[in-house]
Amino acid sequence: TMIINSKNIFGILFMPVYIISTLLSHKQEQKIYQEKIKKDPSLKLPSLESYPDYKEALKFKNHLSYKLGQALIKANKTWYKGGYVKLAFKIRKLKKVKI
Repeated sequence: TMIINSKNIFGILFMPVYIISTLLSHKQEQKIYQEKIKKDPSLKLPSLESYPDYKEALKFKNHLSYKLGQALIKANKTWYKGGYVKLAFKIRKLKKVKI
C-alpha cells in the first residue's frame, strides 16, 4: 500500500487513510487467528527460525518494502508524537537512498 501510494502527491496525502485501513484489517485478521488457535492449537504457525528459508529471508531486511514496513510500525507506535507526519519524510528519505 505504501509503495503504490507514495508515487504521487495525492497518494502521499491519502496515505494515512490507506495505512489506517490496512492496520484495521490486520488487527481483525489477528483476532480471527487467535480465536482459531484457541479452538485448535495445532493451527499455530511454527517459529520463524524453523522455516528452511529463514537465512535467505534475512537478506530481505535490506529491501525497500521491509524498511517501509519498519517505518510504518514505528509511526504507528508513536502516532501521538506525530509519527505519521515523520513517516512521510522517512518514505522520501528511503526512496532517495535507492536500496
